[in-house]
Amino acid sequence: MMPQPTRRGQVGMHAAQSGDLVDPRSGRPLRLETVRTAADGEVFEGRLVADDGTAYPVHDGVADFVTGLPGADPDQGQTAASFGFKWDSWEDVEGSGAYREFRTWYITRYFDDEDAMVEFMAGRRRILDCGCGSGYSSSIYLTPSFAGELWAGVDISAAVHQARRRFADVPNTLFVRADMMAMPFPEGSFDTVVAEGTLHHTPSTRQALGAVARHLQPGGTILFYVYRKKSAIREFTDDYIRERVAPLSPEEAMQAVEPLTELGRILAELGIEIEVPDIPVLGITGGKYDLQRFIYWHVAKIYWNDQSNFEENNHTNFDWYHPRYAHRQTSDEVRAWCDELGLVVERLYEDEAGITVRATRSG
Repeated sequence: MMPQPTRRGQVGMHAAQSGDLVDPRSGRPLRLETVRTAADGEVFEGRLVADDGTAYPVHDGVADFVTGLPGADPDQGQTAASFGFKWDSWEDVEGSGAYREFRTWYITRYFDDEDAMVEFMAGRRRILDCGCGSGYSSSIYLTPSFAGELWAGVDISAAVHQARRRFADVPNTLFVRADMMAMPFPEGSFDTVVAEGTLHHTPSTRQALGAVARHLQPGGTILFYVYRKKSAIREFTDDYIRERVAPLSPEEAMQAVEPLTELGRILAELGIEIEVPDIPVLGITGGKYDLQRFIYWHVAKIYWNDQSNFEENNHTNFDWYHPRYAHRQTSDEVRAWCDELGLVVERLYEDEAGITVRATRSG
Protein backbone atom coordinates (compact mmCIF):
# COMPACT_ATOMS: atom_id res chain seq x y z
CA MET A 1 0.00 0.00 0.00
CA MET A 2 1.51 3.33 -0.99
CA PRO A 3 2.18 5.94 1.72
CA GLN A 4 0.01 8.99 2.20
CA PRO A 5 1.59 11.90 0.27
CA THR A 6 0.29 15.38 0.80
CA ARG A 7 0.72 17.09 -2.55
CA ARG A 8 -0.15 16.08 -6.07
CA GLY A 9 3.47 16.45 -7.26
CA GLN A 10 4.71 14.09 -4.57
CA VAL A 11 2.10 11.60 -5.71
CA GLY A 12 3.40 11.92 -9.25
CA MET A 13 7.00 11.36 -8.13
CA HIS A 14 6.01 8.37 -6.04
CA ALA A 15 3.79 6.90 -8.76
CA ALA A 16 6.61 6.99 -11.27
CA GLN A 17 9.10 5.46 -8.84
CA SER A 18 6.86 2.80 -7.24
CA GLY A 19 5.34 1.24 -10.34
CA ASP A 20 1.94 2.91 -10.06
CA LEU A 21 2.74 4.44 -13.45
CA VAL A 22 3.87 1.94 -16.06
CA ASP A 23 4.58 1.82 -19.78
CA PRO A 24 1.11 1.43 -21.35
CA ARG A 25 2.54 -0.81 -24.09
CA SER A 26 4.36 -3.33 -21.90
CA GLY A 27 3.12 -2.78 -18.35
CA ARG A 28 6.75 -2.41 -17.27
CA PRO A 29 7.98 0.24 -14.80
CA LEU A 30 9.13 3.64 -16.01
CA ARG A 31 12.22 5.60 -15.03
CA LEU A 32 11.63 9.23 -14.07
CA GLU A 33 14.15 11.78 -15.31
CA THR A 34 13.55 15.17 -13.74
CA VAL A 35 14.37 18.38 -15.54
CA ARG A 36 12.65 20.94 -13.32
CA THR A 37 10.76 20.75 -10.06
CA ALA A 38 8.68 23.20 -8.08
CA ALA A 39 9.57 24.30 -4.56
CA ASP A 40 7.37 21.54 -3.06
CA GLY A 41 9.08 18.84 -5.12
CA GLU A 42 6.47 18.55 -7.86
CA VAL A 43 7.93 17.53 -11.20
CA PHE A 44 6.94 20.17 -13.72
CA GLU A 45 9.24 19.23 -16.58
CA GLY A 46 10.92 15.94 -17.30
CA ARG A 47 10.25 12.59 -18.89
CA LEU A 48 9.35 9.01 -18.07
CA VAL A 49 11.57 6.49 -19.86
CA ALA A 50 10.63 2.92 -20.77
CA ASP A 51 12.96 -0.09 -20.96
CA ASP A 52 13.36 0.31 -24.72
CA GLY A 53 14.23 3.99 -24.44
CA THR A 54 10.81 5.35 -25.40
CA ALA A 55 10.35 8.62 -23.52
CA TYR A 56 7.06 10.12 -22.40
CA PRO A 57 7.38 13.85 -21.65
CA VAL A 58 6.24 15.50 -18.44
CA HIS A 59 5.11 19.05 -19.07
CA ASP A 60 3.46 21.46 -16.63
CA GLY A 61 3.15 18.63 -14.13
CA VAL A 62 1.34 16.25 -16.53
CA ALA A 63 2.89 13.11 -18.00
CA ASP A 64 1.96 12.80 -21.68
CA PHE A 65 1.43 9.33 -23.15
CA VAL A 66 -0.24 10.63 -26.33
CA THR A 67 1.85 13.28 -28.09
CA GLY A 68 4.27 12.06 -30.70
CA LEU A 69 3.38 8.37 -30.58
CA PRO A 70 2.95 6.63 -33.97
CA GLY A 71 -0.18 4.76 -35.03
CA ALA A 72 -2.73 7.08 -33.46
CA ASP A 73 -6.31 6.85 -34.76
CA PRO A 74 -6.93 10.13 -36.66
CA ASP A 75 -10.62 10.20 -35.71
CA GLN A 76 -9.66 9.70 -32.07
CA GLY A 77 -7.27 12.60 -32.48
CA GLN A 78 -10.12 14.70 -33.89
CA THR A 79 -12.29 13.82 -30.90
CA ALA A 80 -9.48 14.75 -28.52
CA ALA A 81 -8.96 18.10 -30.25
CA SER A 82 -12.70 18.80 -30.13
CA PHE A 83 -12.95 18.31 -26.38
CA GLY A 84 -9.69 20.11 -25.74
CA PHE A 85 -11.12 23.15 -27.53
CA LYS A 86 -14.44 22.90 -25.71
CA TRP A 87 -12.92 22.90 -22.23
CA ASP A 88 -10.34 25.52 -23.12
CA SER A 89 -13.12 27.87 -24.21
CA TRP A 90 -15.27 27.23 -21.13
CA GLU A 91 -13.30 27.58 -17.91
CA ASP A 92 -16.01 28.50 -15.36
CA VAL A 93 -17.90 25.22 -15.47
CA GLU A 94 -18.77 25.03 -11.77
CA GLY A 95 -20.35 28.48 -11.89
CA SER A 96 -22.72 27.66 -14.74
CA GLY A 97 -26.39 26.81 -14.59
CA ALA A 98 -25.65 23.76 -16.72
CA TYR A 99 -23.21 22.44 -14.10
CA ARG A 100 -25.65 22.80 -11.21
CA GLU A 101 -28.28 20.84 -13.12
CA PHE A 102 -25.72 18.26 -14.25
CA ARG A 103 -24.57 17.67 -10.67
CA THR A 104 -28.09 16.83 -9.51
CA TRP A 105 -28.67 14.61 -12.53
CA TYR A 106 -25.35 12.84 -11.99
CA ILE A 107 -25.94 12.01 -8.33
CA THR A 108 -29.48 10.71 -8.80
CA ARG A 109 -28.42 8.43 -11.66
CA TYR A 110 -25.70 6.68 -9.68
CA PHE A 111 -26.71 7.04 -6.03
CA ASP A 112 -30.27 8.37 -5.55
CA ASP A 113 -29.07 11.17 -3.27
CA GLU A 114 -25.94 12.97 -2.07
CA ASP A 115 -25.77 11.14 1.28
CA ALA A 116 -25.52 7.83 -0.58
CA MET A 117 -22.75 9.25 -2.77
CA VAL A 118 -20.79 10.53 0.24
CA GLU A 119 -21.12 7.15 1.96
CA PHE A 120 -19.91 5.37 -1.17
CA MET A 121 -16.88 7.62 -1.59
CA ALA A 122 -15.89 7.27 2.08
CA GLY A 123 -14.86 3.69 1.40
CA ARG A 124 -12.92 4.37 -1.81
CA ARG A 125 -9.13 4.44 -1.63
CA ARG A 126 -7.85 4.36 -5.22
CA ILE A 127 -9.99 5.99 -7.92
CA LEU A 128 -9.34 6.12 -11.67
CA ASP A 129 -11.28 8.78 -13.58
CA CYS A 130 -11.22 7.85 -17.29
CA GLY A 131 -11.78 10.79 -19.61
CA CYS A 132 -11.70 13.40 -16.85
CA GLY A 133 -11.40 16.31 -19.30
CA SER A 134 -11.01 19.55 -17.40
CA GLY A 135 -12.55 18.01 -14.28
CA TYR A 136 -16.20 18.81 -14.99
CA SER A 137 -17.65 15.66 -13.44
CA SER A 138 -14.58 14.96 -11.26
CA SER A 139 -15.45 17.95 -9.09
CA ILE A 140 -18.59 16.18 -7.86
CA TYR A 141 -16.36 13.71 -6.00
CA LEU A 142 -12.99 15.35 -5.77
CA THR A 143 -12.91 17.96 -3.00
CA PRO A 144 -10.08 19.36 -0.86
CA SER A 145 -11.13 16.86 1.82
CA PHE A 146 -10.38 13.84 -0.39
CA ALA A 147 -8.86 11.25 1.97
CA GLY A 148 -8.07 8.38 -0.37
CA GLU A 149 -4.64 7.11 -1.37
CA LEU A 150 -4.79 8.13 -5.03
CA TRP A 151 -7.08 9.91 -7.44
CA ALA A 152 -5.80 9.41 -10.99
CA GLY A 153 -7.38 11.48 -13.76
CA VAL A 154 -6.78 10.48 -17.39
CA ASP A 155 -7.76 12.30 -20.56
CA ILE A 156 -6.62 12.08 -24.17
CA SER A 157 -6.98 15.84 -24.67
CA ALA A 158 -4.92 18.76 -23.41
CA ALA A 159 -7.86 19.62 -21.12
CA VAL A 160 -6.21 17.41 -18.51
CA HIS A 161 -3.91 20.34 -17.76
CA GLN A 162 -6.97 22.32 -16.68
CA ALA A 163 -7.95 19.48 -14.37
CA ARG A 164 -4.49 19.50 -12.79
CA ARG A 165 -4.73 23.23 -12.15
CA ARG A 166 -8.34 23.00 -10.92
CA PHE A 167 -7.41 20.45 -8.25
CA ALA A 168 -3.98 21.84 -7.44
CA ASP A 169 -4.70 21.92 -3.69
CA VAL A 170 -6.32 18.50 -3.44
CA PRO A 171 -3.92 15.94 -1.93
CA ASN A 172 -3.07 12.58 -3.46
CA THR A 173 -4.02 13.41 -7.05
CA LEU A 174 -2.28 12.56 -10.29
CA PHE A 175 -3.28 13.65 -13.80
CA VAL A 176 -1.88 12.17 -17.01
CA ARG A 177 -2.62 12.61 -20.68
CA ALA A 178 -3.35 9.20 -22.15
CA ASP A 179 -5.78 7.25 -24.31
CA MET A 180 -8.17 5.27 -22.10
CA MET A 181 -7.64 2.34 -24.48
CA ALA A 182 -4.00 2.19 -23.29
CA MET A 183 -3.61 3.74 -19.85
CA PRO A 184 -0.27 3.81 -17.95
CA PHE A 185 -1.43 1.91 -14.86
CA PRO A 186 -1.08 -1.73 -13.79
CA GLU A 187 -4.13 -3.90 -14.32
CA GLY A 188 -6.34 -4.40 -11.26
CA SER A 189 -4.81 -1.51 -9.32
CA PHE A 190 -7.94 0.57 -8.55
CA ASP A 191 -10.95 -0.15 -6.36
CA THR A 192 -13.05 2.38 -8.28
CA VAL A 193 -13.17 3.29 -11.97
CA VAL A 194 -15.28 6.18 -13.25
CA ALA A 195 -16.04 6.73 -16.96
CA GLU A 196 -18.76 9.35 -17.11
CA GLY A 197 -19.83 10.01 -20.70
CA THR A 198 -16.50 9.03 -22.24
CA LEU A 199 -16.51 5.40 -23.43
CA HIS A 200 -18.66 6.24 -26.46
CA HIS A 201 -16.10 8.81 -27.65
CA THR A 202 -13.66 6.06 -28.68
CA PRO A 203 -13.45 3.82 -31.77
CA SER A 204 -15.49 1.16 -29.92
CA THR A 205 -17.60 1.61 -26.77
CA ARG A 206 -17.39 -2.12 -26.04
CA GLN A 207 -13.61 -2.23 -26.37
CA ALA A 208 -13.24 0.92 -24.28
CA LEU A 209 -15.31 -0.62 -21.47
CA GLY A 210 -13.07 -3.67 -21.53
CA ALA A 211 -9.94 -1.53 -21.53
CA VAL A 212 -10.91 0.51 -18.47
CA ALA A 213 -12.39 -2.49 -16.60
CA ARG A 214 -8.97 -4.19 -16.75
CA HIS A 215 -7.72 -1.65 -14.23
CA LEU A 216 -10.43 -2.54 -11.71
CA GLN A 217 -9.55 -4.96 -8.93
CA PRO A 218 -11.87 -7.87 -8.10
CA GLY A 219 -14.70 -6.59 -5.92
CA GLY A 220 -14.09 -3.05 -7.16
CA THR A 221 -16.80 -0.81 -8.57
CA ILE A 222 -17.09 0.78 -11.99
CA LEU A 223 -19.42 3.68 -12.69
CA PHE A 224 -20.04 4.61 -16.31
CA TYR A 225 -22.51 6.42 -18.54
CA VAL A 226 -23.00 5.88 -22.27
CA TYR A 227 -25.31 7.42 -24.83
CA ARG A 228 -28.59 5.63 -25.46
CA LYS A 229 -29.77 4.87 -29.00
CA LYS A 230 -32.57 7.28 -29.95
CA SER A 231 -35.59 6.96 -32.23
CA ALA A 232 -35.11 6.49 -36.00
CA ILE A 233 -35.36 10.08 -37.27
CA ARG A 234 -33.14 11.44 -34.49
CA GLU A 235 -30.48 8.79 -35.17
CA PHE A 236 -30.48 9.62 -38.88
CA THR A 237 -30.35 13.37 -38.31
CA ASP A 238 -27.59 13.13 -35.72
CA ASP A 239 -25.37 11.20 -38.11
CA TYR A 240 -26.24 13.51 -41.00
CA ILE A 241 -25.26 16.64 -39.06
CA ARG A 242 -22.16 15.05 -37.53
CA GLU A 243 -20.84 14.10 -40.97
CA ARG A 244 -20.96 17.80 -41.89
CA VAL A 245 -19.80 19.32 -38.61
CA ALA A 246 -17.01 16.92 -37.56
CA PRO A 247 -14.65 17.84 -40.47
CA LEU A 248 -14.77 21.52 -39.46
CA SER A 249 -12.26 23.14 -37.17
CA PRO A 250 -13.53 23.50 -33.58
CA GLU A 251 -14.04 27.24 -34.08
CA GLU A 252 -16.01 26.67 -37.29
CA ALA A 253 -18.05 23.89 -35.71
CA MET A 254 -18.96 26.00 -32.68
CA GLN A 255 -20.28 28.64 -35.07
CA ALA A 256 -22.02 26.07 -37.29
CA VAL A 257 -24.20 24.75 -34.46
CA GLU A 258 -25.29 28.21 -33.29
CA PRO A 259 -28.41 28.20 -35.55
CA LEU A 260 -29.44 24.88 -33.99
CA THR A 261 -29.07 26.37 -30.53
CA GLU A 262 -31.05 29.45 -31.59
CA LEU A 263 -33.83 27.25 -32.98
CA GLY A 264 -33.93 25.39 -29.69
CA ARG A 265 -34.32 28.69 -27.85
CA ILE A 266 -37.14 29.86 -30.15
CA LEU A 267 -39.05 26.59 -29.83
CA ALA A 268 -38.65 26.56 -26.05
CA GLU A 269 -39.99 30.11 -25.76
CA LEU A 270 -43.13 29.13 -27.70
CA GLY A 271 -44.17 26.85 -24.85
CA ILE A 272 -46.38 24.78 -27.14
CA GLU A 273 -47.56 21.37 -26.00
CA ILE A 274 -48.52 18.72 -28.55
CA GLU A 275 -50.24 15.35 -28.31
CA VAL A 276 -48.34 12.63 -30.18
CA PRO A 277 -49.62 9.12 -30.98
CA ASP A 278 -47.50 6.01 -30.54
CA ILE A 279 -45.42 5.56 -33.71
CA PRO A 280 -43.69 2.17 -33.26
CA VAL A 281 -42.15 2.18 -36.73
CA LEU A 282 -40.17 5.30 -35.74
CA GLY A 283 -39.54 4.27 -32.15
CA ILE A 284 -41.67 7.15 -30.79
CA THR A 285 -43.74 6.70 -27.64
CA GLY A 286 -46.96 8.68 -27.69
CA GLY A 287 -48.02 11.25 -25.13
CA LYS A 288 -47.94 14.96 -24.41
CA TYR A 289 -44.70 16.74 -25.30
CA ASP A 290 -43.40 20.25 -25.17
CA LEU A 291 -42.71 21.00 -28.84
CA GLN A 292 -39.03 21.77 -28.31
CA ARG A 293 -38.51 18.59 -26.30
CA PHE A 294 -40.32 16.44 -28.87
CA ILE A 295 -38.08 17.72 -31.65
CA TYR A 296 -35.05 17.38 -29.38
CA TRP A 297 -35.72 13.73 -28.54
CA HIS A 298 -37.16 12.51 -31.82
CA VAL A 299 -36.01 14.73 -34.70
CA ALA A 300 -32.66 16.40 -33.99
CA LYS A 301 -30.57 17.43 -31.00
CA ILE A 302 -31.37 21.14 -30.75
CA TYR A 303 -30.63 21.47 -27.06
CA TRP A 304 -31.93 24.37 -25.03
CA ASN A 305 -32.18 24.81 -21.25
CA ASP A 306 -33.51 28.03 -19.74
CA GLN A 307 -31.22 27.56 -16.73
CA SER A 308 -28.18 28.12 -18.95
CA ASN A 309 -27.10 31.01 -21.15
CA PHE A 310 -26.67 30.81 -24.93
CA GLU A 311 -22.98 29.95 -24.76
CA GLU A 312 -23.57 27.08 -22.34
CA ASN A 313 -26.38 25.70 -24.49
CA ASN A 314 -24.25 26.01 -27.61
CA HIS A 315 -21.42 24.13 -25.93
CA THR A 316 -23.84 21.25 -25.35
CA ASN A 317 -24.81 21.10 -29.02
CA PHE A 318 -21.15 21.40 -30.05
CA ASP A 319 -20.26 18.61 -27.62
CA TRP A 320 -22.74 16.35 -29.40
CA TYR A 321 -22.10 17.11 -33.06
CA HIS A 322 -18.41 17.88 -33.42
CA PRO A 323 -16.62 14.81 -31.98
CA ARG A 324 -16.19 12.19 -34.68
CA TYR A 325 -16.88 9.36 -32.24
CA ALA A 326 -20.22 9.49 -30.39
CA HIS A 327 -21.66 5.96 -30.41
CA ARG A 328 -25.11 5.11 -29.07
CA GLN A 329 -26.09 1.86 -27.36
CA THR A 330 -29.11 -0.08 -26.07
CA SER A 331 -29.45 -1.32 -22.51
CA ASP A 332 -29.42 -4.93 -23.75
CA GLU A 333 -26.05 -4.33 -25.42
CA VAL A 334 -24.63 -2.78 -22.27
CA ARG A 335 -25.86 -5.61 -20.04
CA ALA A 336 -24.36 -8.16 -22.43
CA TRP A 337 -21.00 -6.37 -22.39
CA CYS A 338 -20.99 -6.35 -18.58
CA ASP A 339 -21.72 -10.08 -18.51
CA GLU A 340 -18.88 -10.77 -20.93
CA LEU A 341 -16.44 -8.74 -18.82
CA GLY A 342 -17.44 -10.19 -15.46
CA LEU A 343 -19.08 -6.98 -14.28
CA VAL A 344 -22.08 -7.64 -12.04
CA VAL A 345 -24.62 -4.86 -12.58
CA GLU A 346 -25.86 -3.43 -9.29
CA ARG A 347 -27.72 -0.51 -10.78
CA LEU A 348 -28.75 0.35 -14.33
CA TYR A 349 -30.52 3.65 -14.82
CA GLU A 350 -31.92 4.36 -18.26
CA ASP A 351 -33.42 7.63 -19.39
CA GLU A 352 -33.98 9.15 -22.81
CA ALA A 353 -30.43 10.51 -22.95
CA GLY A 354 -28.36 7.56 -21.88
CA ILE A 355 -27.60 4.48 -19.82
CA THR A 356 -25.94 4.75 -16.40
CA VAL A 357 -24.34 1.68 -14.80
CA ARG A 358 -22.84 0.90 -11.43
CA ALA A 359 -21.28 -2.57 -11.46
CA THR A 360 -18.84 -4.69 -9.45
CA ARG A 361 -16.06 -6.79 -10.91
CA SER A 362 -16.47 -10.45 -9.99
CA GLY A 363 -13.73 -12.84 -8.99
